Amino acid sequence: MTAERVWKGLAVALAALAAAATLQTALSAPRHRELLARKDADLAKIRSFAGRWAAEDALRADWDRRQVAQPADLADLAVHALGVGAAKVSPRSPVPAAGGWQRREAAVELPAVAYGEAATFLAAAAAAEPPWRLREIEIRPAAEAGRGALSLVLETLEKKRP
Repeated sequence: MTAERVWKGLAVALAALAAAATLQTALSAPRHRELLARKDADLAKIRSFAGRWAAEDALRADWDRRQVAQPADLADLAVHALGVGAAKVSPRSPVPAAGGWQRREAAVELPAVAYGEAATFLAAAAAAEPPWRLREIEIRPAAEAGRGALSLVLETLEKKRP
């Protein structure tokens, strides 16, 4: 009979332990749901940050693959778009960027130009590989409609020379 009592006592103790564990799990479930919801929100933020630079990384990888290293010469682009002597191009020193690339800037002075011709020049610079991007512009209108003086700052990326 004592063996039977021991087994019954052990069964009651295990049942009480199982009930306590079940109660603990049931009471902690809302806290765990909240924790999982916060982790899910954090994961969504991380995924959005991870994809933030995907387009730029893909572009840089494409340039690396095609070995596009040197930007187009702005002086040549200006001659083709505006004519000889219409633009004064002043290159600036490069600034290091990510992954073996550097940012190159150039100041372009267009003392007397038709705005349409200036737009043609800017379109040609943007179509080059790697493209030149307009960073700053100052327009000083002339007395004649559709003409004026422009001061531009263009920038691009170039591969560092070994």
